[in-house]
Amino acid sequence: MFLGIDLKEIFMFQFKDAEARKYFLVGCLVAVAAFFIPILPYLVLFGYAARIAKQIMNNEAPRMIAWDDWGGMAKDGLKVLGIRMVLVSPILILLIPFILVMTVFPIVMSTTNSSDAEALIPIFSLLLFGGICCIVPLSIPLSLIIPGAEMHVIEKDDFMAGLRFKEWWPIFRANLSGFIAALAITYVTSMVLTLVIQILGATIILACLMFILIPAMTIYLTVLMFVLSAQAYKVGKEKAAQLEIAPAVTE
Repeated sequence: MFLGIDLKEIFMFQFKDAEARKYFLVGCLVAVAAFFIPILPYLVLFGYAARIAKQIMNNEAPRMIAWDDWGGMAKDGLKVLGIRMVLVSPILILLIPFILVMTVFPIVMSTTNSSDAEALIPIFSLLLFGGICCIVPLSIPLSLIIPGAEMHVIEKDDFMAGLRFKEWWPIFRANLSGFIAALAITYVTSMVLTLVIQILGATIILACLMFILIPAMTIYLTVLMFVLSAQAYKVGKEKAAQLEIAPAVTE
């Protein structure tokens, strides 16, 4: 156990038995479809992961489920992705001028003489550095906060629930360490899997398997992220309830 998280169960339930492995393989195929079909496969993946996260909130052990409600999963995924896009919009707004500069600068450089180009390089470097200094400090806390809103959307089955900050913020704050742990575990796992895939890709034979290994990593990390966030949310909800009871008992 790590901060209330059974890591062995969470890391391995996707391969627990033949049925789980079958559903995991279906998830891989959905992720493969994302190479050819934009957005929709990701909505289905998010919706599928959301339903597994709901198991955690209902005090059930996580388990892979049948892919038998594609429309419903896409709808659930749209809610989760929607609230994520809303909350990440500050970064997207900051990225707009950053992207414009990155797009225009090569054009300007190609149409100016060498002396003017050399003068523009420090300006471009300063803008690039300033953009990174603005975006990175903002992206880290958002990466930590957004799962709290997403889990509230999943629990209430309502997109607008993610915007009702007064409802989910006390839950997030009550188990801040749990959400930090969930983010850290997801990040470390993604780095390890990426490194493994890069090593495997260095061999010609295994490089041919990238078409399935990358989708497998996608479904695995998506489900893992949602399950870890759901566990942090569940514990946070319990702690928040205890904090509400404590003043009443004192009085």
